[in-house]
Amino acid sequence: MIANPQMSPLLGKLTKYLRRLTGILPEAMTSLDSNRLVLLFFDVESLEILRMKPDVDVSELIDWIYSYHIKSADGTNPNCCGFRGSMDSGLRTGGMSKDAPYDFSHVTMVYAALCTLITLGDDLSRLDKQGTVAGIVALQCPDEPGLFQAGLFCPERDMRFVFSAVASCYILDSLSSLDTEAIVGFIGRSLTHDGGFAQLPGLEAHAGATYCALASLACLNRLESFLPASSRARERLVKWLLSLQDKGFHGRPHKPDDTCYTYWVCASLKLLGCEKFVDQDRLLQFVSSAWDECVGGIRKIPDPSYPSDPLHTFLCLSGLACLKPSESATSDLSLEDLRATLHESVAGAIGDDDKQDSEERVELFRSLLANVMHQIHPELNVTEPTFRRIQELHRKWRGIDATKRES
Repeated sequence: MIANPQMSPLLGKLTKYLRRLTGILPEAMTSLDSNRLVLLFFDVESLEILRMKPDVDVSELIDWIYSYHIKSADGTNPNCCGFRGSMDSGLRTGGMSKDAPYDFSHVTMVYAALCTLITLGDDLSRLDKQGTVAGIVALQCPDEPGLFQAGLFCPERDMRFVFSAVASCYILDSLSSLDTEAIVGFIGRSLTHDGGFAQLPGLEAHAGATYCALASLACLNRLESFLPASSRARERLVKWLLSLQDKGFHGRPHKPDDTCYTYWVCASLKLLGCEKFVDQDRLLQFVSSAWDECVGGIRKIPDPSYPSDPLHTFLCLSGLACLKPSESATSDLSLEDLRATLHESVAGAIGDDDKQDSEERVELFRSLLANVMHQIHPELNVTEPTFRRIQELHRKWRGIDATKRES
């Protein structure tokens, strides 16, 4: 079922904001040029959560993503294969016929590109799968087993890139190419005294790093053995995650709430089967107060001086979607029923009083969560329909491999 963007002011403005960003980015985002694929991922996945599609030609978007693909067939160093974040590193000058010497893949761009392509309905038939996996494997850090750096010429290395590598190989059905024991060992060394995980061993626990650690373990099918259901370590982690909620969530103790942690904390709790303990009322109050009603997106914090942006909009929506109990909440609703439900939920709340306006926004977000949003598959931060497409690709690839072995 695809919802009508006119059924509520919230859904309509969110959709308009996200569709606008799939076309032309505002000047304020010029500094994010090296992250173009991630920005598109935020926009497309947000629309998918809301059961919407971009209003530009999907085939053009897919072609555009593949223009960032670095293939081994192009004469490129296999260790550089994958997806670049920007065309700047791959510019050809003069008589150069091959990619520039510093044209390299970034592991988070690989993850973003794969998720976006599959969400848009692509079958990855144009992907240099072998080269992409080789490019990911090349990013394992020799001096810290289990750790990954962002790119061959990018010195950043922490838990974020472990997740990007593991999630990408999971999507490509190539986890066997990774050193699972080394990755699990690195994650174990990053566990802190208060129960969370740090970006690197010896640092303080952080909600974002904790999600990346848990999601990586889940993709590797090691979460339950690493944190058994009855273990003190698991109980301590759940308590630490829940302690990060004031109204919204924050990433570390004694820090201000930030809408992006809606996902990092809620997804972590969902992976542990404890999302039901989130105080949804307080969370919805915080999220609704951070909605930029003029532009349509969601701000980092409830402060008009902060502009809304794709990252906080996406992570806020996907975090809320982690709290959705089941897809059955919307599967039996017709489009007309859904429209009526959204309108009736705010009936009588419209007025000039600030409190009434606040209550109206809260109910709009509550209805959006209950009646519109797709569930999120927390291991990958994609919707359940996208995850099912990933599973279909796995069955297809395994069937092809089996046929090759038989022949």
